[in-house]
Amino acid sequence: MNVRKFASFVAFALAGAGLVAVPAPAAHAADPVYWSYAASTGATYVKVLDGVVQSDLTAQSGVTGGAKSSSSKNSTAAVNVLNLAQLGAVETKTDAVVSQVLGQPQTTLKSWARVANVSLLGGLITADALETDVTTTGRADGNGSYTANSKLANIKIAGVKLPLNIPKNYAVTIPGVASVTLNYTLHGKYDQDEGDLIGTMGWAVGVTLLQPLGGYSAGVTLLVNPVNQYLSEVSPSSGASFGGTAYGSRIQAHVGDDITVVSDPTARVGTPVGGSNGRTLTNSTLSVKVPGILTTGAITSTTTSKKDAFGNGEITNTNRTAGINLLGGLVKATAVKVTASGKLQDGAYTGSMKMELVNLVIAGQTIPIDVSPNTILNIAGLGQVALNLQQTSTAGAFQNAITAVRITLDTAQAGLPVGAVIELGVAYTAIAPPAA
Repeated sequence: MNVRKFASFVAFALAGAGLVAVPAPAAHAADPVYWSYAASTGATYVKVLDGVVQSDLTAQSGVTGGAKSSSSKNSTAAVNVLNLAQLGAVETKTDAVVSQVLGQPQTTLKSWARVANVSLLGGLITADALETDVTTTGRADGNGSYTANSKLANIKIAGVKLPLNIPKNYAVTIPGVASVTLNYTLHGKYDQDEGDLIGTMGWAVGVTLLQPLGGYSAGVTLLVNPVNQYLSEVSPSSGASFGGTAYGSRIQAHVGDDITVVSDPTARVGTPVGGSNGRTLTNSTLSVKVPGILTTGAITSTTTSKKDAFGNGEITNTNRTAGINLLGGLVKATAVKVTASGKLQDGAYTGSMKMELVNLVIAGQTIPIDVSPNTILNIAGLGQVALNLQQTSTAGAFQNAITAVRITLDTAQAGLPVGAVIELGVAYTAIAPPAA
């Protein structure tokens, strides 16, 4: 599962190149192709062309794995992306179905998203509901297929006459405001030495600003019902199974069932269930901006893993986040870095977690670089601050997780309500021994 090359595939597709799914030579029946998978589905996604994340996937559901089926779903009463999007009830679901078809392995990814009462760009784009279905299938002969469609109930765009039935990949322009894509899908196959990659992306509505609007610069892109799916060809998995992730920041704020501000994991990288054969997979972003709440410099997350057929394996996941300024300077740092490692050797597990700080200051208090694990500070006007939070578990797998800073607000701040949770610098690993 090569995230870097999938990112290259996505960039190639978004550049407008015509990708063609070229069938691979049929595999011999005795040597079927197996697939690892990763997929995510959300309600909205906002990004700038230079890589600055404004708001990662909201109401996100997602799956990763290989040998077994899995499922994830999410919902919320409303989503509000300041000055860009107001949505009513949101539901997303992502499934991976690993099955046998005529005695041969097959993996199918299914994503579904539905949002109601849609208002974008201050009402310039409205719809009663947007519903997106995307399916990608990898077969034992190495070939793949996909289906994708979005239903756009009573969609209206100011100054634009739309056809009754919106065709695939339909594009229009709101003059001087934004370019808009509707019922959009990209699909392709990427040939690589370590195993082919099949990818599908889709969304119901995509909006790219042509000039500044509502505090956002020209070039900002908003996607509604964004779907990403990919299948990576792998050898049949044996030995231990892996899990894990690393990311730079996450912000969750709840008011009853209404999520008013959400910034889901930034620069997130996931550990493939079958490992990365010792290769380091990386996800980076130049900076993160959540208006009025958080800005950062560069964020880089990595995962490195390997295993053998005898149950031995090891994982190291890291995140480094630079230039942190949170809540108007209440929390500042030149950089924080976290590392989580786990190793299973001859049935014995060892794990380690480490945090590195450069100039972390919270409410005027300088945090020492050797702050003890699981240090808790209660800071008036801010809330509970957990530093160097380290957690372990042996439930189903050997797991460890480290979070550099985790804040639970006891005072409303910058539009975030009491109880909002802010995480900075997270790394997590999991190793499940093979079944006896």
